Amino acid sequence: MMVCLFWGIYFLIRLFRPEPERRVTATLVLFYAAATVLYLDHWLYFSGIVRVWGEWSYGIVNLLVYPLYYTYLRALTRANRGGRELIALFSFALPGVVLFPIGRYTALLSDAQTFLIIRLCFALQVVWVLVRGYQLLRHTIRRMDNTYSDDRSRLLRPTHNLLILFGITSAVSMILNVLGREFFTHEASVSLPAVVMSVLLYGLGFVAAHTTLPAETVNEETAGESLPATDKEETSELIRRIDTIMREQLLYTNAGLTIQDLAVAVGSNRTYVSNAINRTYHISFSQYVSRQRIAYAQLILKDPRYRTDKAAVSDAISLSGFASDQTFYRVFKDLTGQTPLQYRKANG
Repeated sequence: MMVCLFWGIYFLIRLFRPEPERRVTATLVLFYAAATVLYLDHWLYFSGIVRVWGEWSYGIVNLLVYPLYYTYLRALTRANRGGRELIALFSFALPGVVLFPIGRYTALLSDAQTFLIIRLCFALQVVWVLVRGYQLLRHTIRRMDNTYSDDRSRLLRPTHNLLILFGITSAVSMILNVLGREFFTHEASVSLPAVVMSVLLYGLGFVAAHTTLPAETVNEETAGESLPATDKEETSELIRRIDTIMREQLLYTNAGLTIQDLAVAVGSNRTYVSNAINRTYHISFSQYVSRQRIAYAQLILKDPRYRTDKAAVSDAISLSGFASDQTFYRVFKDLTGQTPLQYRKANG
């Protein structure tokens, strides 16, 4: 409870600072506020202070924590659509709202049946959030790959690590939820899950506090316009213009090239350009540009005028448009099956 209260206050203070990611921070405040109430109810229960309102709030917030975490993921990755999805997910909390009054004031449900239904809804939530969270990250990576020429999936690595940590926390939480609070009858048995969950929740807050998705990450709502489908002839003509301009103007040598830059160069719309590349070559914009860059780098590596291998490789990196040496070496090996030095020795 104290760990969640600490992070709740921390993110609340951050919320009032002038920072661009206020929406992300707000979801973290709500997440840790709900978690604080949840563990407050646990404290009341294990202290022997059992109250109807405490049991009721436990049933509600227990089913709110995971929807709030998923809301945080959506805010972090700038996935602004999907209102129905969030409504459906938060509807999982309805059993916590309605079952306790039914069980307390009617004979329809016993306490055991009430908690069984809540635990089942909780388990479904956990699985759903983890699966959808992973799909959300993959979708965000695809958006970036179809917008920027360099590989920006690395920007989501902290978020991916956060999801892994959350998965571990979820697994422990599900086990504890299945066992039920009544399983932990001694101080020692209560201490173990308390310490484990405290460590995991602190780690979750720490990683979240240091995880930001840079402003350069494309927003889902501005990733492209909804346009009518083009026929094969129009697509072929557009891809011919794209290939010609890329080859003649060497646009791929610009490390900061975006799909918008290419669209302006060919006199088209970025969504049309992206779709033409995807449908014709079955690859993303980023992969398309990377292939052009590697082909250009191969010409440099084969150039006999370079007296040393080091100079050839250095120019291949700097002139082909890659933003970093690491990306160049990785992409070159992926596309050719050789390192740049191996390629030069075999073709020099």
